Amino acid sequence: MLINKYSISISAVLLSCLAFCFSGCTGGSEKGTVIASIGSSEITLDDLNERISNLPPRYRQIVQKRKDEFLEEIINDKLLYQEAVRSGLAKEKDVQEVIQRAKEKILIARLLKDRVEDPIEVTDEEILEFYNTNNDKYMTPEIMRVSHILVPSEAEAEAIRARIASGEDFEAIARAKSVDPTAQRGGDIGYFPKGQLMPKFEQACAELDVGEVSGVVKTKLGYHIIKLTDRKPPELRPLDQVKDDIISKLRTIEKQQRFNELMTELREKTSIKINEEALAGDYTTEGDVRTE
Repeated sequence: MLINKYSISISAVLLSCLAFCFSGCTGGSEKGTVIASIGSSEITLDDLNERISNLPPRYRQIVQKRKDEFLEEIINDKLLYQEAVRSGLAKEKDVQEVIQRAKEKILIARLLKDRVEDPIEVTDEEILEFYNTNNDKYMTPEIMRVSHILVPSEAEAEAIRARIASGEDFEAIARAKSVDPTAQRGGDIGYFPKGQLMPKFEQACAELDVGEVSGVVKTKLGYHIIKLTDRKPPELRPLDQVKDDIISKLRTIEKQQRFNELMTELREKTSIKINEEALAGDYTTEGDVRTE
Protein backbone atom coordinates (compact mmCIF):
# COMPACT_ATOMS: atom_id res chain seq x y z
CA MET A 1 0.00 0.00 0.00
CA LEU A 2 1.36 3.44 -0.88
CA ILE A 3 1.15 5.65 2.21
CA ASN A 4 1.62 9.41 1.97
CA LYS A 5 -0.33 12.35 0.57
CA TYR A 6 -0.06 10.79 -2.90
CA SER A 7 -1.52 7.48 -1.73
CA ILE A 8 -3.63 5.59 -4.23
CA SER A 9 -5.46 2.29 -4.21
CA ILE A 10 -3.22 0.00 -6.22
CA SER A 11 -6.13 -2.38 -6.67
CA ALA A 12 -8.03 0.42 -8.38
CA VAL A 13 -4.99 1.13 -10.49
CA LEU A 14 -4.85 -2.47 -11.60
CA LEU A 15 -8.40 -2.18 -12.87
CA SER A 16 -7.28 0.64 -15.09
CA CYS A 17 -4.90 -1.78 -16.80
CA LEU A 18 -7.75 -3.01 -18.99
CA ALA A 19 -6.05 -1.18 -21.83
CA PHE A 20 -3.09 -3.43 -21.09
CA CYS A 21 -5.16 -6.36 -22.38
CA PHE A 22 -5.49 -4.57 -25.72
CA SER A 23 -1.76 -3.90 -25.98
CA GLY A 24 -0.94 -7.54 -26.65
CA CYS A 25 0.20 -8.62 -23.19
CA THR A 26 -1.05 -11.98 -21.97
CA GLY A 27 0.14 -11.67 -18.37
CA GLY A 28 3.51 -13.30 -18.90
CA SER A 29 6.43 -12.81 -21.22
CA GLU A 30 8.60 -15.44 -22.87
CA LYS A 31 11.62 -13.20 -22.63
CA GLY A 32 13.05 -10.70 -20.22
CA THR A 33 14.41 -10.85 -16.70
CA VAL A 34 12.13 -12.72 -14.33
CA ILE A 35 11.55 -10.56 -11.25
CA ALA A 36 8.99 -12.74 -9.47
CA SER A 37 7.72 -16.30 -9.54
CA ILE A 38 4.35 -17.15 -8.05
CA GLY A 39 3.89 -20.89 -8.28
CA SER A 40 4.02 -21.67 -11.98
CA SER A 41 3.47 -18.03 -13.01
CA GLU A 42 6.29 -15.63 -13.72
CA ILE A 43 6.45 -11.86 -13.95
CA THR A 44 9.28 -10.31 -15.94
CA LEU A 45 10.67 -6.81 -15.75
CA ASP A 46 9.25 -6.19 -19.20
CA ASP A 47 5.80 -7.23 -17.95
CA LEU A 48 6.02 -4.86 -15.01
CA ASN A 49 7.23 -1.91 -17.06
CA GLU A 50 4.55 -2.46 -19.69
CA ARG A 51 1.86 -2.61 -17.03
CA ILE A 52 3.11 0.67 -15.60
CA SER A 53 3.27 2.30 -19.03
CA ASN A 54 -0.43 1.52 -19.55
CA LEU A 55 -1.51 3.24 -16.34
CA PRO A 56 -3.11 6.70 -16.48
CA PRO A 57 -0.37 9.37 -16.31
CA ARG A 58 -1.35 10.56 -12.82
CA TYR A 59 -0.82 7.03 -11.45
CA ARG A 60 2.15 6.17 -13.63
CA GLN A 61 4.40 8.81 -12.07
CA ILE A 62 3.63 7.57 -8.56
CA VAL A 63 4.05 3.89 -9.36
CA GLN A 64 7.34 4.45 -11.20
CA LYS A 65 8.85 5.52 -7.88
CA ARG A 66 7.38 2.55 -6.02
CA LYS A 67 7.76 -0.40 -8.36
CA ASP A 68 8.35 -2.77 -5.46
CA GLU A 69 4.97 -1.94 -3.92
CA PHE A 70 3.23 -2.21 -7.28
CA LEU A 71 4.85 -5.62 -7.79
CA GLU A 72 3.67 -6.73 -4.34
CA GLU A 73 0.11 -5.84 -5.28
CA ILE A 74 0.41 -7.87 -8.49
CA ILE A 75 1.78 -10.82 -6.52
CA ASN A 76 -1.10 -10.56 -4.05
CA ASP A 77 -3.58 -10.62 -6.90
CA LYS A 78 -1.84 -13.64 -8.45
CA LEU A 79 -1.94 -15.51 -5.11
CA LEU A 80 -5.61 -14.72 -4.61
CA TYR A 81 -6.44 -15.74 -8.18
CA GLN A 82 -4.57 -19.02 -7.89
CA GLU A 83 -6.33 -19.83 -4.62
CA ALA A 84 -9.72 -18.99 -6.14
CA VAL A 85 -9.03 -21.37 -9.03
CA ARG A 86 -7.84 -24.13 -6.65
CA SER A 87 -11.03 -23.66 -4.65
CA GLY A 88 -13.13 -24.34 -7.74
CA LEU A 89 -14.74 -20.90 -7.73
CA ALA A 90 -14.20 -20.51 -11.45
CA LYS A 91 -16.66 -23.34 -12.06
CA GLU A 92 -19.50 -21.89 -10.02
CA LYS A 93 -22.49 -20.73 -12.05
CA ASP A 94 -22.73 -17.21 -10.67
CA VAL A 95 -19.00 -16.68 -11.21
CA GLN A 96 -19.26 -17.96 -14.77
CA GLU A 97 -22.12 -15.56 -15.42
CA VAL A 98 -20.10 -12.62 -14.13
CA ILE A 99 -17.08 -13.71 -16.18
CA GLN A 100 -19.25 -13.97 -19.28
CA ARG A 101 -20.69 -10.48 -18.76
CA ALA A 102 -17.21 -9.09 -18.20
CA LYS A 103 -16.00 -10.83 -21.35
CA GLU A 104 -18.88 -9.32 -23.32
CA LYS A 105 -18.11 -5.83 -22.01
CA ILE A 106 -14.42 -6.19 -22.85
CA LEU A 107 -15.15 -7.39 -26.37
CA ILE A 108 -17.70 -4.60 -26.90
CA ALA A 109 -15.14 -2.06 -25.69
CA ARG A 110 -12.57 -3.43 -28.12
CA LEU A 111 -15.05 -3.43 -31.00
CA LEU A 112 -16.00 0.18 -30.32
CA LYS A 113 -12.34 1.12 -30.06
CA ASP A 114 -11.65 -0.43 -33.45
CA ARG A 115 -14.82 0.62 -35.30
CA VAL A 116 -15.86 3.87 -33.59
CA GLU A 117 -12.99 5.39 -31.63
CA ASP A 118 -10.09 4.95 -34.01
CA PRO A 119 -8.09 8.17 -34.34
CA ILE A 120 -10.32 10.77 -35.94
CA GLU A 121 -8.50 13.34 -38.00
CA VAL A 122 -10.05 16.80 -38.04
CA THR A 123 -8.90 19.12 -40.82
CA ASP A 124 -8.46 22.87 -40.64
CA GLU A 125 -11.21 23.21 -43.25
CA GLU A 126 -13.66 21.29 -41.05
CA ILE A 127 -12.73 23.40 -38.04
CA LEU A 128 -13.26 26.64 -39.96
CA GLU A 129 -16.58 25.47 -41.40
CA PHE A 130 -17.89 24.51 -37.95
CA TYR A 131 -16.71 27.83 -36.54
CA ASN A 132 -18.41 29.84 -39.31
CA THR A 133 -21.70 27.95 -39.04
CA ASN A 134 -21.82 27.97 -35.24
CA ASN A 135 -20.81 31.52 -34.42
CA ASP A 136 -23.60 31.78 -31.86
CA LYS A 137 -21.90 29.12 -29.74
CA TYR A 138 -18.74 31.20 -29.44
CA MET A 139 -20.07 34.64 -28.65
CA THR A 140 -19.00 36.37 -25.46
CA PRO A 141 -22.01 37.63 -23.46
CA GLU A 142 -22.94 41.30 -23.34
CA ILE A 143 -21.30 42.88 -20.32
CA MET A 144 -22.12 46.11 -18.54
CA ARG A 145 -20.19 48.29 -16.15
CA VAL A 146 -22.11 50.28 -13.58
CA SER A 147 -21.64 52.38 -10.49
CA HIS A 148 -24.28 52.67 -7.81
CA ILE A 149 -25.15 54.39 -4.59
CA LEU A 150 -26.86 52.30 -1.91
CA VAL A 151 -28.74 53.85 0.99
CA PRO A 152 -31.18 52.38 3.52
CA SER A 153 -34.21 54.63 2.93
CA GLU A 154 -36.21 55.65 -0.11
CA ALA A 155 -36.38 59.26 1.03
CA GLU A 156 -32.59 59.52 1.19
CA ALA A 157 -32.30 57.86 -2.21
CA GLU A 158 -34.75 60.36 -3.74
CA ALA A 159 -32.79 63.25 -2.26
CA ILE A 160 -29.53 61.91 -3.69
CA ARG A 161 -31.15 61.36 -7.08
CA ALA A 162 -32.23 64.99 -7.09
CA ARG A 163 -28.71 66.17 -6.27
CA ILE A 164 -27.27 64.14 -9.16
CA ALA A 165 -29.95 65.49 -11.50
CA SER A 166 -28.91 69.00 -10.53
CA GLY A 167 -25.33 68.31 -11.63
CA GLU A 168 -23.51 67.07 -8.54
CA ASP A 169 -20.79 64.47 -9.12
CA PHE A 170 -22.06 60.87 -8.87
CA GLU A 171 -18.75 59.42 -7.66
CA ALA A 172 -18.28 62.04 -4.96
CA ILE A 173 -21.77 61.42 -3.57
CA ALA A 174 -21.18 57.66 -3.70
CA ARG A 175 -18.04 58.00 -1.63
CA ALA A 176 -19.81 60.17 0.89
CA LYS A 177 -23.24 58.55 1.14
CA SER A 178 -23.25 54.96 -0.13
CA VAL A 179 -23.33 52.20 2.49
CA ASP A 180 -22.08 49.62 -0.01
CA PRO A 181 -18.40 48.51 0.08
CA THR A 182 -18.04 49.92 -3.45
CA ALA A 183 -18.35 53.44 -1.98
CA GLN A 184 -14.58 53.74 -1.74
CA ARG A 185 -14.41 53.24 -5.53
CA GLY A 186 -17.05 55.86 -6.23
CA GLY A 187 -19.68 53.13 -6.41
CA ASP A 188 -18.00 51.24 -9.26
CA ILE A 189 -19.09 47.61 -9.42
CA GLY A 190 -17.03 46.80 -12.50
CA TYR A 191 -18.03 44.72 -15.52
CA PHE A 192 -20.53 41.89 -15.16
CA PRO A 193 -22.47 39.59 -17.53
CA LYS A 194 -26.21 39.08 -17.40
CA GLY A 195 -27.34 36.85 -14.57
CA GLN A 196 -24.61 37.72 -12.10
CA LEU A 197 -26.46 40.35 -10.06
CA MET A 198 -29.97 40.69 -8.59
CA PRO A 199 -32.70 40.62 -11.29
CA LYS A 200 -34.25 43.98 -10.39
CA PHE A 201 -30.84 45.62 -10.33
CA GLU A 202 -29.86 44.12 -13.69
CA GLN A 203 -33.16 45.06 -15.28
CA ALA A 204 -32.61 48.68 -14.29
CA CYS A 205 -29.08 48.54 -15.73
CA ALA A 206 -30.33 47.06 -19.02
CA GLU A 207 -32.74 49.97 -19.51
CA LEU A 208 -30.02 52.63 -19.25
CA ASP A 209 -27.89 54.20 -21.95
CA VAL A 210 -24.20 54.69 -21.23
CA GLY A 211 -23.80 57.71 -18.95
CA GLU A 212 -27.46 57.67 -17.88
CA VAL A 213 -28.53 57.53 -14.22
CA SER A 214 -31.51 55.46 -13.08
CA GLY A 215 -34.35 56.38 -10.79
CA VAL A 216 -34.51 54.83 -7.35
CA VAL A 217 -34.33 51.03 -7.54
CA LYS A 218 -35.38 48.94 -4.56
CA THR A 219 -33.81 45.55 -3.80
CA LYS A 220 -33.47 43.46 -0.67
CA LEU A 221 -30.27 45.37 0.10
CA GLY A 222 -31.93 48.76 0.14
CA TYR A 223 -32.38 51.63 -2.34
CA HIS A 224 -30.02 52.14 -5.28
CA ILE A 225 -29.25 54.90 -7.74
CA ILE A 226 -27.44 53.33 -10.69
CA LYS A 227 -25.23 54.82 -13.38
CA LEU A 228 -24.33 52.84 -16.49
CA THR A 229 -20.70 53.68 -17.31
CA ASP A 230 -20.05 51.23 -20.16
CA ARG A 231 -21.67 48.48 -22.20
CA LYS A 232 -19.83 45.96 -24.39
CA PRO A 233 -21.96 44.03 -26.89
CA PRO A 234 -21.45 40.30 -27.53
CA GLU A 235 -18.31 39.54 -29.51
CA LEU A 236 -17.22 36.49 -31.46
CA ARG A 237 -14.32 34.77 -29.72
CA PRO A 238 -11.24 34.32 -31.97
CA LEU A 239 -10.89 30.93 -33.62
CA ASP A 240 -7.63 30.14 -31.83
CA GLN A 241 -9.39 30.43 -28.49
CA VAL A 242 -12.09 27.89 -29.35
CA LYS A 243 -10.21 25.56 -31.71
CA ASP A 244 -9.71 22.79 -29.13
CA ASP A 245 -13.39 22.87 -28.24
CA ILE A 246 -14.36 22.60 -31.90
CA ILE A 247 -12.02 19.65 -32.46
CA SER A 248 -13.55 17.88 -29.47
CA LYS A 249 -17.08 18.51 -30.74
CA LEU A 250 -16.25 17.32 -34.27
CA ARG A 251 -14.71 14.14 -32.92
CA THR A 252 -17.76 13.50 -30.76
CA ILE A 253 -20.04 14.03 -33.77
CA GLU A 254 -17.96 11.64 -35.88
CA LYS A 255 -17.95 8.99 -33.16
CA GLN A 256 -21.71 9.21 -32.81
CA GLN A 257 -22.12 8.92 -36.58
CA ARG A 258 -19.83 5.90 -36.72
CA PHE A 259 -21.72 4.28 -33.85
CA ASN A 260 -25.08 4.88 -35.52
CA GLU A 261 -23.79 3.44 -38.80
CA LEU A 262 -22.42 0.38 -37.00
CA MET A 263 -25.72 -0.27 -35.22
CA THR A 264 -27.67 0.18 -38.46
CA GLU A 265 -25.38 -2.29 -40.21
CA LEU A 266 -25.73 -4.87 -37.43
CA ARG A 267 -29.52 -4.53 -37.22
CA GLU A 268 -29.91 -4.88 -40.98
CA LYS A 269 -28.07 -8.19 -41.07
CA THR A 270 -29.47 -9.65 -37.85
CA SER A 271 -32.98 -10.89 -37.10
CA ILE A 272 -34.34 -9.31 -33.92
CA LYS A 273 -37.52 -10.56 -32.25
CA ILE A 274 -39.21 -8.90 -29.29
CA ASN A 275 -42.04 -10.47 -27.27
CA GLU A 276 -44.13 -7.38 -26.60
CA GLU A 277 -46.65 -9.12 -24.29
CA ALA A 278 -43.95 -10.57 -22.08
CA LEU A 279 -42.21 -7.22 -22.01
CA ALA A 280 -45.44 -5.54 -20.90
CA GLY A 281 -45.79 -8.01 -18.04
CA ASP A 282 -49.17 -9.50 -19.04
CA TYR A 283 -47.85 -12.42 -21.08
CA THR A 284 -49.60 -15.66 -20.07
CA THR A 285 -49.63 -17.76 -23.23
CA GLU A 286 -47.71 -17.93 -26.43
CA GLY A 287 -47.95 -14.30 -27.47
CA ASP A 288 -47.23 -12.54 -30.67
CA VAL A 289 -43.60 -11.81 -31.30
CA ARG A 290 -42.71 -8.60 -33.08
CA THR A 291 -39.98 -9.11 -35.66
CA GLU A 292 -37.70 -6.36 -36.84
